[in-house]
Amino acid sequence: MNKFEACIRLRRILGDEIARRLLNSLLDSNKTRIDPVFLPKEGFRYIEAEEATGLNPADTVKLLEDLNAVGILRKTLYDRTVFCPDCGSPELSIHFNCPSCGSMDTAKLSLIEDMVCGYIDKEERFRSDGKLVCPHCGRVLVRPGIDFRRVGIWYVCNSCGNEFDVPVITYTCRSCHKEFSMEEARYDAIYAYELDEAVRDVALATRSILSSLTGLLRSRGFLVESPGFVNGRSGQKHMFDLIAKLGDSKAFAVDVFISDNPLPERVVTSIFAKFYDTTFTDAFLVAIPHVREEARRLANLYRVHLVEGKNRDEVLRNFRIEAGMA
Repeated sequence: MNKFEACIRLRRILGDEIARRLLNSLLDSNKTRIDPVFLPKEGFRYIEAEEATGLNPADTVKLLEDLNAVGILRKTLYDRTVFCPDCGSPELSIHFNCPSCGSMDTAKLSLIEDMVCGYIDKEERFRSDGKLVCPHCGRVLVRPGIDFRRVGIWYVCNSCGNEFDVPVITYTCRSCHKEFSMEEARYDAIYAYELDEAVRDVALATRSILSSLTGLLRSRGFLVESPGFVNGRSGQKHMFDLIAKLGDSKAFAVDVFISDNPLPERVVTSIFAKFYDTTFTDAFLVAIPHVREEARRLANLYRVHLVEGKNRDEVLRNFRIEAGMA
């Protein structure tokens, strides 16, 4: 994703205060990933996101999915686990059942091979006074992979005595106590959510610019909202990256767009459409690094102040000049 696309996607969610809280929490903590946390009796939850937004677990997952859908977050596979098909709990007991009588009273045994004489038997037959001793040749086996190796797993049923190599796996839910088979089990993916790198870079740069502009304007007596919201003459509510007011005589709006390449005409038309519907005296378009020539002509035609620059310092200097604050 390039920076301009990231900028456009960011603007889709910045009007949502809760989404902004989550984004700012990630930026403040210098984190790019939200991992699920397993809690006994509750299952997997996104604790960091819940704390940042104040949402309940279900609404937190919905928010993360919504941000994934618009490309702000990218979900990646974290785990796959079995869930109860009735209550959805991941807290389960797993049973290795006897294929003959169905009993869960089975024992798991290892098969060991003496790598010198080639004798293979159950591990318990090799155990002698806390050591592994080959019952065939009498050698003490010490070094795994040199003296001996484990060559397989074997099971024995304590109920019927049957020996087998493949058990029948079943589950019991510890929450609702339902017993179910592998075929009935839910086997679902668990996801982590990562902040897109381009989105993070654009969000940090935008926040830095807006913070500097806010500091400048407040030092000149302006009341500043960032982001700012205003109801237009049409009745539609508009969002700007920054709204500044000085008494009853002066009020203006600022939008910031960032790209790797010269910005297109539509960034000018987007701010003008909102500006035209409001009573603001001026509108400023901050364009990093700069706009195309056609966009520049449109800005002049629509009386939108252009503030261009390659970085925050250039933007701040050019804003002072354009706003008459130099």
